[in-house]
Amino acid sequence: MSRKRRAPVRKIYSDPKYGSKVISKFINAIMYDGKRSSAEKILYTALDRIKSKNEDPLKVFNSAISNVRPNLEVRSRRVGGATYQVPVEVKTNRSQALALRWILDASRKRKNRTMAEKLSFELIDASQKKGSAIKKKEDTHKMAESNKAFAHFRW
Repeated sequence: MSRKRRAPVRKIYSDPKYGSKVISKFINAIMYDGKRSSAEKILYTALDRIKSKNEDPLKVFNSAISNVRPNLEVRSRRVGGATYQVPVEVKTNRSQALALRWILDASRKRKNRTMAEKLSFELIDASQKKGSAIKKKEDTHKMAESNKAFAHFRW
């Protein structure tokens, strides 16, 4: 990270099919080695699978993201030779990025055939407040709750 100035915020364009910037960010997260078309195919296939189950794919996607977004997290803070896990509130950009990352990690660890299948099942689970991504959020909240005693070290 540069010490001279803040890094410029890159402009993210909305995706062509749904016109959503969040979906565009998720495509960027899925992408390996700059293969955007493969990442788009995976996500759009997953959303089509959700659509085939007579559900609105954009609504399911947005509810999954909002259900997985964390409110609190712990940050390491060094005070006098000891390292404390200090609970802090998560900013909106970071909470969205964490939610996208957690959903993607949970879907990659699933046991299905294709990535589109894994992703569609994980999105449906997250929108219904179950699944691995929701468990990750709850674990983060539990960690922050159990370290509430160190909240006065917040900076």
